[in-house]
Amino acid sequence: MAFASKFAGMLYFASSVVLLALASNGGCIATSPVEFDPAQNFPPSIVSEPTADFPLNRIGQINLDDAVETPEMPLQIIVRDPNFDQTLDYRLFLDSPPAPDVPFTSGEIPPSGFLERPTALFVPYDLLSAGECHRIELVVVGEFDSFVEPRRPAEEGDFDDATWWVRVTDTDNPVILQECR
Repeated sequence: MAFASKFAGMLYFASSVVLLALASNGGCIATSPVEFDPAQNFPPSIVSEPTADFPLNRIGQINLDDAVETPEMPLQIIVRDPNFDQTLDYRLFLDSPPAPDVPFTSGEIPPSGFLERPTALFVPYDLLSAGECHRIELVVVGEFDSFVEPRRPAEEGDFDDATWWVRVTDTDNPVILQECR
């Protein structure tokens, strides 16, 4: 019995010495700043929403005489970007070239915290003249460089673009005079 009480005392003493040694020598002080590699910026990717009214893989058809609740062409997309916290910029172009290379609308796609950002953009019918096939181009970037070259991203390769083709008719223009190309 005397041995058992001495053994417990010796174990307690040894444990205290080890803890004291770890506490006094266990830490280190960093004297220079720790440098981390910058987070890699992956380019965004644009795909059609599975139930999109105007999917990217088909030529759309709009009759301006059809009764609609909102006279706009919806572009239902999913923008994929592994940079979950990055706000993305977009610009929409209509029939360019040869028209002036100026977007008809632009804006931001806010971060979602997820890989996929379901997004809907709209093209007003009053921009789409009947009897023509229109080309609608979407450019999504991390950040645009400027308006001088409106499609150029600030960081090379940090972009994706998508193109929709849509035939627009009405009663006065039931036929497309110039096909989609």
